[in-house]
Amino acid sequence: MSNKGRGTAHATGHLAKKHRADIDGLRAVAIAGVLAYHFGLGVPGGYGGVDVFFVISGFLITGIIKSELEAGTFSLAQFYVRRIRRILPALTVCLVVTTAFATAILFPLDFKDYARSLLNALVSVSNFYFMQRTGYFDAEATNRPLLHTWSLGVEEQFYAAFPLLLIFLFSSHRKAVGPALAVLATTSLAWSAWSVEVAPNAAFYSTVGRVWELMTGALLAFGILPQLASRLSRELTAVLGAAMIAYGYIFYTDATPFPGVAALPFCLGAALIIHAGTMPGATTVGRILSLPPMVALGLISYSVYLWHWPLLVLAGYRCPELFARDAVQAMDARLVLAAVSLVLGALSWWLVEQPFRRMSMPRKTVFTSAAISTVVLVVLSVGMREKAAAFQGWPADIAAIQFRKTLSGSSFGLKQAHGWPSHTYKLGATAESSDTLLWGDSFAEALIPGFMQYSQQTGQELILAGDPGCPPLPDLAFYKRENDNVCTHHNAAVLKGALGATIKRVVIAACWSCLAASIGRDSSGRPAIVGRGSGHEDGQVFASIFEALVKRLAEHDKKVVIIGPVPQQKFEVAEGIARHIAWSAPMPPELTFSEFLQQKRLVLPVFERLAKLPNVRVVYPNATLCHGGVCPYSEDGKPLYSDRAHLNARGAVELDGMIADIFADHPRTAASD
Repeated sequence: MSNKGRGTAHATGHLAKKHRADIDGLRAVAIAGVLAYHFGLGVPGGYGGVDVFFVISGFLITGIIKSELEAGTFSLAQFYVRRIRRILPALTVCLVVTTAFATAILFPLDFKDYARSLLNALVSVSNFYFMQRTGYFDAEATNRPLLHTWSLGVEEQFYAAFPLLLIFLFSSHRKAVGPALAVLATTSLAWSAWSVEVAPNAAFYSTVGRVWELMTGALLAFGILPQLASRLSRELTAVLGAAMIAYGYIFYTDATPFPGVAALPFCLGAALIIHAGTMPGATTVGRILSLPPMVALGLISYSVYLWHWPLLVLAGYRCPELFARDAVQAMDARLVLAAVSLVLGALSWWLVEQPFRRMSMPRKTVFTSAAISTVVLVVLSVGMREKAAAFQGWPADIAAIQFRKTLSGSSFGLKQAHGWPSHTYKLGATAESSDTLLWGDSFAEALIPGFMQYSQQTGQELILAGDPGCPPLPDLAFYKRENDNVCTHHNAAVLKGALGATIKRVVIAACWSCLAASIGRDSSGRPAIVGRGSGHEDGQVFASIFEALVKRLAEHDKKVVIIGPVPQQKFEVAEGIARHIAWSAPMPPELTFSEFLQQKRLVLPVFERLAKLPNVRVVYPNATLCHGGVCPYSEDGKPLYSDRAHLNARGAVELDGMIADIFADHPRTAASD
């Protein structure tokens, strides 16, 4: 299941001077979109509910601060007390319960990642943590129970800074408040629109890229929109706002560049609905939003948001078959989990949110309690991160499994190669003068243990230039990828070194079939990563630029050795075997050799052509990994892969014969069983 909505039933307060039932109903629309998106219930753009929450929060919080500043009664300490009482109790209970289940369910690597995310959530910076590690729509995001706290981080950072800005403007530049907020909103929107193309993770997770959405609500609270004098104008405004939100819910997908300009329908739609309800006389949309079921869902929306994502992630982690079987059963499971989310949200609102908001408590007690609970959980998260085994106690077979896709050279104690770019290591004390270069992406990194073993046995030294996410194709553009410039500069530097006088042999490895299916041409004709389903899945663009690179190296008298494709399994191997050991989960059938040939149909003919060129050879991992008509994912019950396609250390060492062929200049035969 994709993840665009992983984030955000926000802690927008109920602290407006005049309670508005229609805003509660708008919260219901927002959380319903998020739930429907996350649980796969037919609302592909439901992640936009997050943006609706941001607008509501900006409107209500700004309205409170503005009215109190105008009355001369605003207290920064009291503002933070209200925020703490509104946000922290329900969040703390959810984090404690989620941590207990995560300890029992998550495997070691994911548990350590959870501990790190818990620490970042506690100090309100989880949006920056996930920005560095997870694309919101990446499949691996579904293994992160606290991913949804990114939006709370955005709001809490907003709460920390925005009151100070308003205090300053009210005290010295009262007439500049509106223009200052407008400039702030416009600048943020412009940055979001720009970064969604060049740095999508930053655009999605960062406060800078989201503050304009909160500012939309803030500007609304300052009366930026004109009053609607007639009933008809209010009705039309509310209908237009509802239509804009509905449009985004129905027609947006995971492929929609987001947020940026694409978030405008959600934000403006919410603003128009709120604005239409500000004047006396309820609109039709307002009356619908004020219906008791809508208000009830809106009231519990924050707690529902807190609980729904950890519940979905942990249930799917423990029982992935609930989401992998036939569509009817999967839908039944998701509907049940969605219903459970509503129940947990209602219980949290009733037993936690309401008592803490109504409880009479001195300001000092609120701050002290918040500090103590946060410090305790911070200490717990650090302990979990550093001493995970002490908290979990998985059997040795599971603890020994390599769950990470690949390990970098530094993880094996290798030193950076002087004069080469980052992610380039020397294998051997004098490897910087070696005549052999291994160049590739994470699939090259995955082979490090095999090359290390060969080096220890033979004394062969080499340079290892493996950078995850950066395939060895210098002419390739990486649009909408965080590592665009990084990969471009890395590949240019490695190619320069490869063409130098020292290097005589260049060994190339990558996820070839992935590239063949995802490389096309941009509007200017430049080869670029354009994604699957783009009409470029015949592999011709990949073939042309890869052949050009190989020919260029060969023409410079380099011996070029291409490491062919690794069989890609049909499931996450490390996790699947761990589930089998832990919970007796059934193991999937092995990949057949005919399935392997079908997987690699776009690239095997390319390798056959290139192998006929002078100075070019191809070695095939499948010659070792496939036998008897199948390509096994394990040996003696031990996994050979860390995920679907990356070999782990055991799998890489299995390729000792192939690695020997690389240096002995005696290639194995092509893809044959």
